[in-house]
Amino acid sequence: MNVRHVSQALVILAVLAVGFVGYLLVLSPIQQDRSQTVLYAQARQQLAETSMPTGGVITAGKPVALLEIPGLKMTQVVVEGTTGTELAEAPGHRRTTPLPGQPGTSVLMGRAATFGGPFKEISKLQEGDEVTATTGQGRFTYRVDRVRRDGDPTPPVLPKGGGRLILVSAEGGDLTGPDRTVFVDSTLVGDSALAPAGRPRTQLPEEAPLKSDRGALVELVLWLQALVLAAGLVAWARLRWGRWETWLVGLPVVVAATWQVYQAAAVALLPNLL
Repeated sequence: MNVRHVSQALVILAVLAVGFVGYLLVLSPIQQDRSQTVLYAQARQQLAETSMPTGGVITAGKPVALLEIPGLKMTQVVVEGTTGTELAEAPGHRRTTPLPGQPGTSVLMGRAATFGGPFKEISKLQEGDEVTATTGQGRFTYRVDRVRRDGDPTPPVLPKGGGRLILVSAEGGDLTGPDRTVFVDSTLVGDSALAPAGRPRTQLPEEAPLKSDRGALVELVLWLQALVLAAGLVAWARLRWGRWETWLVGLPVVVAATWQVYQAAAVALLPNLL
């Protein structure tokens, strides 16, 4: 390999790196907004048909609640699961906790910067602010108690039948990783709803805060192979068809494969709360 080839390889790597940052900051919010549009339509239909799941084992990525925070002018559909894959589409409900509105402590996690950063401003919430969650069991209102960080005292034990909602995100740091986790504790106003039995009791490592989704590494490898194959076919087609014909047909394929590589890399390599 001569100097020219090394230089070309470095240029390609630099372009891919800049493109990845551009994807995280510009394109991933568009992608999350699209996901929210689809999820909102699903959630609205399920609420109208009273078919939104309220307990038992719920498929990851399925809508479980509509979260509204008037103080932040935020409305988001919440899905089941907290791996990077789920949090790329929406705030996620931690599977081992009750759903919002049910007795006990319900935990919702959301990204702070990439994929729209739906929870990027939760640290601005103040005591007394309202958070509402609409589920298949009705609409529930919570009042914010406080904002805390890692190492701060945890909330007191709930009274029997009481409900608490904890919003979890990250703050500080940069695109390589946040500095710390931020929590917003809020208490249910009014009565809780019955919690059906059968909720999961174990949590996967990639569902914990600030963990990456290693399960997406296989997808990343497959999309990298697809990208290399697409680039190779474009190079071959250029010799057979000519420059403009090749770019007309091949460029959309290469762009689509690159987009999928970036998405898989963001989920597999970066913290789920970033």
